[in-house]
Amino acid sequence: MFIRTFLDLYILLVGVTTRILATGFQMDFTVMNRIWCKARSGFIDINTQSTYTLICLQAIDAFICSSSSVVVRQKSNIRVARCLIVGTVCFWCIHEIPYFIFQDLVIVGGTPMCITTNTIYAQYRSYIVILGILTIIPIIVISIFGFFTVRHMKTIGVKRLLSSFTRQTISMALFQILAVLVFTSLFAASQIYSIITANVAKGSYRRAVEQLITSFIATYGYGPYASSFYCYCLSKRFRNQLIVSLKEVVGSIHKNQVFPVIQRNRDHN
Repeated sequence: MFIRTFLDLYILLVGVTTRILATGFQMDFTVMNRIWCKARSGFIDINTQSTYTLICLQAIDAFICSSSSVVVRQKSNIRVARCLIVGTVCFWCIHEIPYFIFQDLVIVGGTPMCITTNTIYAQYRSYIVILGILTIIPIIVISIFGFFTVRHMKTIGVKRLLSSFTRQTISMALFQILAVLVFTSLFAASQIYSIITANVAKGSYRRAVEQLITSFIATYGYGPYASSFYCYCLSKRFRNQLIVSLKEVVGSIHKNQVFPVIQRNRDHN
């Protein structure tokens, strides 16, 4: 969960900022620079795919932690989590290599456009990546495991077996699952509509309305990446831990410092 916040922060800083510049101020750097054309969406997609994968793993982990079986709960540990995080990021970095190859800045009808030059890969991204990996699959996975986690948490016996920290962690995971369902479902519906009506003849008014709605949904879709911040803010334990960590970083708290005898004598003198 903590590692995912850094991925979410990158998506918000790079994705939202450049979208505001492109939509509100007509400053689209993807049609001005070839390197940025390849890099912007490529690195955002790596972080997005890693985020949704970690959300699914978080939902599975919450389900395991809420189990009444001690053996099952022991399956959730730091060593496995680290391996899964590293494997997830490495996998999506490799998966995104074709994007950096096929995405390019080209001139279409005298207008520069940042598009995918390979038709087959463009269809793969539309149907498999955007519609499948980033929408339908995460919604199905987190809905199933979120449902069973809630069932476990409603069991009085399970609540007594779990520590307060574990219960709070599970509650935070359920909050983020709910946020993903709220924000991603609308984006999934928009993508399905776009695919169904791709070959439909549309008038200028309909295209203008669809463009406005698409712009809103594209910005609305960044909601899950902001949920990590609010999730940590809602947790008093993590808020206090964050404050203590920040104070330790800036040097405001110096606990258990051991000074040499020579240095201590000098201070007294």
